Amino acid sequence: MAEVATSQEMKEYFKKLDADTEVLYQIAEKARKKGKDPTEVVEIPRAEDLASRVEKLLEDYHVEGLADDIRRLTAEYGNREIVALKVAEEYANKPAESKEKTLDRAVRIGLAIITEGILVAPLEGIAYTRIRSNNDGTEFADLVFAGPIRASGGTGQAMSVLICDVVRQKMGIDRYKPTPEEIGRMQEEIPLYKQCANLQFMPEPDDIELIVSECPVMVDGEGTEKVELGGFRDLPRIETNQVRGGACLVIAEGMCLKASKLKKHVDKLKIQGWDFIGEYLNRHKTVDTGDKGETKKKVEPATKYLRDMVAGRPIFGHPCAKGAFRLRYGRARTSGLASLAYNPASMYAMDEFMALGTQCKIERPGKACVVTPVDTIEGPTVLLSNGDLVYCQTKEDYLKIKHIVSEVVDNGEILVPYGEFCENNHVLVPCGYALEWHREEIKAVNDGNLPDDWEDPTYDRAKEMCQQYNVALHPKFNLFWNEIDMPALIELRDFVLNSGEITEGNLTLPREAGPKRILEDLNATHKVRNNRIIVDERYTRPIIDCLGLEEKDGKLSKRAELEGEETLEAISKAAGYEVRARVMTRIGTRMGRPEKAKERAGAPLVQVLMALEDENHPAIRDTISAAKALDADNNTIDGANKRLLHVDMGFRKCPECGNLTYRVWCRDCGVHTQPIPKPKGKDVDTTIPVDIEAEYKAALDAIKAISDRNRAILTDRGEDPGYAPELSPKETLRCCDVLTSRTKTPETLEKGILRRKNKVSIFRDGTIRYDMTDIPLTHFKPREIGLSIENAHKLGYTHDWNGAPLTDPEQTVELKVQDIIPARDCGKYLVKVANFIDDELEYIYDQPRFYNATNESDLIGSIAFGLAPHTSGCILCRIIGYSEVRGCYGHPFYHASKRRNCDGDEDCVILALDGLLNFSRVFLPDRRGGLMDSPLVLTTRLDPNEIDKEAHNVDCRRYYPLEFYRAAMDMKDPKEIEKIMDLVGGRIGSPAQYEGLGFTHDTADISEGPKESAYTTLGSMTDKMMAQLELGKKCRGVDERDVASKVINKHFMPDMIGNLRSFATQTVRCVKCGSKYRRVPLSGVCTKCGNSLTMTVHEASVRKYLRVSQEVCEKYDLDDYTRNRIKIIELSMDSLFNNDKVKKCKLNDFF
Repeated sequence: MAEVATSQEMKEYFKKLDADTEVLYQIAEKARKKGKDPTEVVEIPRAEDLASRVEKLLEDYHVEGLADDIRRLTAEYGNREIVALKVAEEYANKPAESKEKTLDRAVRIGLAIITEGILVAPLEGIAYTRIRSNNDGTEFADLVFAGPIRASGGTGQAMSVLICDVVRQKMGIDRYKPTPEEIGRMQEEIPLYKQCANLQFMPEPDDIELIVSECPVMVDGEGTEKVELGGFRDLPRIETNQVRGGACLVIAEGMCLKASKLKKHVDKLKIQGWDFIGEYLNRHKTVDTGDKGETKKKVEPATKYLRDMVAGRPIFGHPCAKGAFRLRYGRARTSGLASLAYNPASMYAMDEFMALGTQCKIERPGKACVVTPVDTIEGPTVLLSNGDLVYCQTKEDYLKIKHIVSEVVDNGEILVPYGEFCENNHVLVPCGYALEWHREEIKAVNDGNLPDDWEDPTYDRAKEMCQQYNVALHPKFNLFWNEIDMPALIELRDFVLNSGEITEGNLTLPREAGPKRILEDLNATHKVRNNRIIVDERYTRPIIDCLGLEEKDGKLSKRAELEGEETLEAISKAAGYEVRARVMTRIGTRMGRPEKAKERAGAPLVQVLMALEDENHPAIRDTISAAKALDADNNTIDGANKRLLHVDMGFRKCPECGNLTYRVWCRDCGVHTQPIPKPKGKDVDTTIPVDIEAEYKAALDAIKAISDRNRAILTDRGEDPGYAPELSPKETLRCCDVLTSRTKTPETLEKGILRRKNKVSIFRDGTIRYDMTDIPLTHFKPREIGLSIENAHKLGYTHDWNGAPLTDPEQTVELKVQDIIPARDCGKYLVKVANFIDDELEYIYDQPRFYNATNESDLIGSIAFGLAPHTSGCILCRIIGYSEVRGCYGHPFYHASKRRNCDGDEDCVILALDGLLNFSRVFLPDRRGGLMDSPLVLTTRLDPNEIDKEAHNVDCRRYYPLEFYRAAMDMKDPKEIEKIMDLVGGRIGSPAQYEGLGFTHDTADISEGPKESAYTTLGSMTDKMMAQLELGKKCRGVDERDVASKVINKHFMPDMIGNLRSFATQTVRCVKCGSKYRRVPLSGVCTKCGNSLTMTVHEASVRKYLRVSQEVCEKYDLDDYTRNRIKIIELSMDSLFNNDKVKKCKLNDFF
């Protein structure tokens, strides 16, 4: 492995992680040699860098020495895409079993490099690569994609085609020459795919024709959707009439959407035959395929974030609307990598729909973010039921008045890092005149110095600084002047002049609706007493000065005229000092997914990977149900096998006694069994008999025998023997109905018994997982995560982020890149997992217990694995504490190493020893995508150069320079000032890439804010929707009528129409065995077991949103078109469910 630039401290950190991991591998390797698992070796190989990850991922493709080749070419070229092309080109010259195998292997290698060796796309996204014949007899490369290619992203999809072409040329294979029918097929297929699955970008038919007709490689695919094409069917070179999702993705989101990136590599390497990409780009020179921001010097509303709105998840602000969140630039400890920060008081003001870790869809600069706290930006301003306008800086400020809040006039600020604009290639947009901008302006004219009272001056001192330093008015005394127009300004001036008085330092005015609304728009906080408005003292004199008035003996008179076309120009002239806009850009926001921190439990829950279902007893998933089913058979079945289930599991053979079994080890000999092929033949029984009661009893006895022996040994030594495991044969053990792996190998039953004992459940690959929302964190305080100073020192945290010795739990410490802070609930669950592992070590593997954990604090310092759902590689991490947030705090590099960002993604944590002991490839499903979400390889050391490049756009400055704010006002491209902004990308290759990151805005506690979104605490969907509409009504930045219309038209109406269709085309289900039928059998009962049938879609589910939709239409006065559509749906339902030929009559109807 090439040497990665690090400081000595980081070298010691990685050395400690490696040492701790080595201990775990030694324990696991010793345990696996006992033969109690499908294989006798640990099945998660370690890899230190991208090169070794790729080689281990593709080990089945005979790629010995690949890691060295990747490192050599990386040192020569640097760029990952170029390296992928060059390595693939080299492997075109290394023969495999056949010419096709050589081509296939080279393409997979290139794609694996691009996807950093942690995605499953190289294994399963490419189904196979073939060499086929054109109509003129020449050969061409047919690249067949499968559904999992989606995980590789547009760049990986497009680059795989380019790689295939480079290898094709190297191997002397001709180009693909499509027929008109094949081109037409793709033109019909891509729009059809968009109807049944999500497609980010939809190319025009002419563009599809250009790409397919000119691409030198055939972009083919497996049928992934049930929908079939109506035209261009049964083509000779296309094997399915189903929609090929992989092929559609590659052309639309890959070759079209990433055309500019493709052209860059084509031009650099001078690859022939790709001129059509340049032609495609020329066609779309003026088309913006991504949200790159504004082309004019004006921030325009963007509505894209509102498109997929659903019921129950409220809108917090319409696009650029007054009252929506205000943009403020900066990075908190918890922001970056798509995460943004909000004041906790603002979260509570959103009726707690916005909780820590909640996903929000945003207007700009990106698509979505995750909510995190920062209490050093401004909170909301609310209107109380008595007319008071109150500003809330803290959650306590809001909670004490929550019950009398009638309207949220201003949501507060949203803190957005510069790096987010850089990552999304969005022009910088103007921001309000904030405290940090004011600071930089004073420093710029005062030799970098600041007066002592600059941060919180009096009003007189603020005016003095305006003159002394030639700067704008301090933000403390500024108002939202630019959000009112000149007529409103003049109206307010005349009203204040004619009716205003100064009483005890406060401006008082008669309560009139117009002027009061203007004061609310200005965010001028005030009280209403005795029908008079009392403006807060803080804003009294600034308002008087900015309106061109003056006070003498409590009376107001005109001092200057309001002159100018714009409000800010007029008030600046009148006041005699410059007034900047306190708010420039509002960012629309709505709720996306709620936060998550929950153990992964299957539906139904599974405790052991063992099948119980047989032909006579379908849908059996637990031992109690199995026993009851066998008991029921006593009345009808007679013979020696009456207590046996005949289950479809793999055949294995004991190498010593020769017994045929399904177990991975022989109970008689105690040795590991070997898999053998199943007998073949038309009438051969391929099931294996299972005496589940005897097996269950034997497993309990085996555990008890080891327990009794170990307790006796401890007693003889005079040590406390502890408690014997409480294992009851009467408790049910939850198993699978069927095994979906290729060999259908079950787990040892003892593992399930121990999981049940510790109340944990299993995933399909044998591991136990805890899912959490990804949240970034670069710095923490030991107090926030429950970490003592002593333990912090043991973990390597000896100094704070300023270099001072760590002695106080309130000091701020920089988080190391592979350390994580999961939810406290996760810690409690992992204690159960640790206890299971210890039981497993003692009672199954006959090894010493390892964790000995009684509470979550005992697991601080423990090694774990982080794994994202769409990947096949996990990253080593270490638990250093816990937060009260329903999410997992981790370094941006840690999340990026899983190819995730923090816009609402969620991943899992696996306790390391659980993965090493219990994971097996043998358990993985034998279907396309079965390798996804599996720890096929472990990255032990994080290299910032090998993670997702989005993390390179995290900014590291402790303050933003004055040049930045000027660039934002000019709406410049963020790349223009990249050199002065200190992004992570500029540190790659130096020791500073791992440490020394800064942040601009601190917060008192990373767990401050609502812990659980109201979306998850409210009951029914109707309750959630009504709360959503009430919040929309309460927020000034939201049009509640538009919210109601969107809820009905985008959620309820499609749902009702879809349910009607489902009811009419539904299947029926057997109430006992679960068999399903498209049509009711002629007998009217289940043909398998003779029991009655029931519907799978019911009237109640079809009608569930009808009444509430009608009520919402009335309450919010929706348009006639929506009302009439609902009426038509109601008539359709009545015609389906109500028989108008049958009328129920009462006796008095006849008289």
